[in-house]
Amino acid sequence: MSKTGYKRHGFTIFLLSGCLMVMVFMGITLSTVLDGSYVKRVLTNDNNVALIRNYTNQKLGSLVNSYSPINNLSATTLSKSEVKKIINTSVDELYDGNPKLTTGDAILGTIGDNLKSESKAQGLNIGPEIDETLSSNKGIMDQIVNDNIGPINSALQNIKQIRGIVKTIILVAAVLFILLAFRLRLKVGSNMLFLHHIGTVGICASILLAIVLVFIYYPVATYITSNVEYGVKDVLYNILNGIFTNYISILIMMFVLSIIDWGSTGKYKYN
Repeated sequence: MSKTGYKRHGFTIFLLSGCLMVMVFMGITLSTVLDGSYVKRVLTNDNNVALIRNYTNQKLGSLVNSYSPINNLSATTLSKSEVKKIINTSVDELYDGNPKLTTGDAILGTIGDNLKSESKAQGLNIGPEIDETLSSNKGIMDQIVNDNIGPINSALQNIKQIRGIVKTIILVAAVLFILLAFRLRLKVGSNMLFLHHIGTVGICASILLAIVLVFIYYPVATYITSNVEYGVKDVLYNILNGIFTNYISILIMMFVLSIIDWGSTGKYKYN
């Protein structure tokens, strides 16, 4: 092959790189951002549970401790297991596209049950007062939930359609990649030279993906910094960094394998 090989096949290589980048990017997105099970695993790790628990208990303290008999009960705080249960329920609702979240009800309901159990153990007959206190704060709790989760819930209302669109994009990109790869193989007439070009495709796709990630990460991080409360901000940063760690890991692996392929078949470039 002459030194003009890249010029002759440059457009095909560019299209292949774009298709590969789209497949990798959309594939990771489908298995992370758009996967409720993945999000639950991230949110329920010990660090995030501790952050969410501290934030929630702080908000609860300002709501229910205004009633003096309740103020003396330790049950006004949520345990780690209770926080995990509420997280799992909330994520399920978000990824089912539920327009009305029950997170606030779940939090107040759990606290109510805990308070009644502890007050009964201490010989206090204040069940109705507990219900009244929690009921009077339901609107405030719902507002807190809506302020923190509402924008996410709105974005995920069409989650099933979004998943379908992403899967379709992956399928179309995969079909185009196969057709273009087949065309390239016919044009170059050599398996080793074809593999060399595929290595080039992988390198270019890695660079394109890195550029896309930079243009996505910083606006999202800036939005979190500017629009989210401190307690929730740390959790969202953990989620964002966890997701981007997946992208970067795949990107590095793809780049390294492509470099190895490209370098090991380089001697066939001008044959």
